[in-house]
Amino acid sequence: MAAIELGTPTRVPSEDDLDRIAGACAFLANLLLRPEAGAAVVANLTHDDVVHWPFAGTNAATAQGLDHLGAAIAEPVAADVLEEDYRRLFVGPGTMLAPPWESVHRDPEGLMFQEETMNVRHAYAEFGLEAPALHKEPDDHLGLELAFVGELAVAALRASEDGDVVGQTMLLDGMRRFTAEHLLVWVPDWCEHVITGAQTQLYRATGWLLRGAVQAMGKVLVG
Repeated sequence: MAAIELGTPTRVPSEDDLDRIAGACAFLANLLLRPEAGAAVVANLTHDDVVHWPFAGTNAATAQGLDHLGAAIAEPVAADVLEEDYRRLFVGPGTMLAPPWESVHRDPEGLMFQEETMNVRHAYAEFGLEAPALHKEPDDHLGLELAFVGELAVAALRASEDGDVVGQTMLLDGMRRFTAEHLLVWVPDWCEHVITGAQTQLYRATGWLLRGAVQAMGKVLVG
């Protein structure tokens, strides 16, 4: 699937929009990057946290995700069960059900460290950022991509508070381009692998919540 063609933004995202994007991206990036994060989420989240999910009420995918997240909290499973599900989906050994690298899904041969990886690396570098394990692990891990957009949202909030219109415009443009050229292109289909492959409510919730978040972000940033 090709990148979404960018038109003229219909409106400037509000501070509430940016706060929602930052919160959702941080939460989902943490779940995708750390196998131990799942147990902490189940142990620490409450019903109120579910009700106040940043994109609650925005679309059907989010509603599905919140149902599964509520079930994961109401009937928690052991930490080792969650970690096993994480590894089945995202790490291996064996065939991963949902490899979390963009290039695997967009490269014709399904390889890592391909053109998409370099494009993501350049997007990070434009804002003075780089992957933590540069040249050792692919830059285009979905958790890192979400963390990147979340960081730009936080920086845009600060620029807004400081009255830095030029800086905020650059950050919003970076978020908009990255969402259109990367997240909207491959993440919705990737979420289906997670939703159908997950054996725990938490990671099924992750797939639905991510699908809903990307849909909502696309509406806010791309139109």
